Amino acid sequence: MAVGRRWPTLEILAMDLKEAYRFPIPEVLAFLYAFFPLIFSPVAYAVTGLEAEEARLLIVMNLSSGMISFITIILILKNISYGLANEIRKGLVQTYLTYPVGRGRFFLAKLTSGILIPVAYVVMSICVFTGLLFPDLALEHLDVFLLGLLAFVADILLPASLMFLAAIVVRRGGASLAIGIALLFAVNVISSILLMIGNITGWEGVRHVYYTLEPLVALMRHYSLSVGGAPLGPGGEAPTMWECMAYLSGNYAIAIAFYTAALIYFLRRFELV
Repeated sequence: MAVGRRWPTLEILAMDLKEAYRFPIPEVLAFLYAFFPLIFSPVAYAVTGLEAEEARLLIVMNLSSGMISFITIILILKNISYGLANEIRKGLVQTYLTYPVGRGRFFLAKLTSGILIPVAYVVMSICVFTGLLFPDLALEHLDVFLLGLLAFVADILLPASLMFLAAIVVRRGGASLAIGIALLFAVNVISSILLMIGNITGWEGVRHVYYTLEPLVALMRHYSLSVGGAPLGPGGEAPTMWECMAYLSGNYAIAIAFYTAALIYFLRRFELV
């Protein structure tokens, strides 16, 4: 109790973690994220014929990302789009804010429990997957590994920022969940439309926007990866490494802008009703 009175933010975070990650959720997540290296290891060893070692490293990292990202997005939908919005509707958030804790710190606690911890599971899984299969390859191309890891995280943080903002504004679990799913599909649809337009027209601006939304694809295209002989991403020249870093920075900037908008709304416009 003394700890709770001295650090109310930590007390709120602890209550959040206890509610969101009750048994067996963390155990199941840890099992799934550690289980994928065993499932995908035969495929990973089959890509050793690629010329560029960096390309092989990205393929190895990408093998389990689809299911991992899907599980993580589902977890964020549960914690934020449904959980946080329901807490607002039921008045729990208003009760928390009667503690001697600022809104900014409360926002950070929710961001940590609802988004950053699921992202940490993804980082752990990719590190375990790559470390078990090709540790020497990851160490030799540590810069590519870190850029790829940041790109994987970016694919989660951007849609999660939209879900976070929607949950605070909508304040109802069911509606917020539906909007969160719609936003997730909207991001994927926009990326697909940009890819199609870029392939048809070859417009440079469309290519830049697409790669900003999909920085991992830009990085993989830089190392001339292809699917069935067709290059990844829109037509045109492959992006340079500096362009890949710019696309990745732009993606993070957009996500940070949405998180900042959610924070400003929560600090200034959120009413305790």
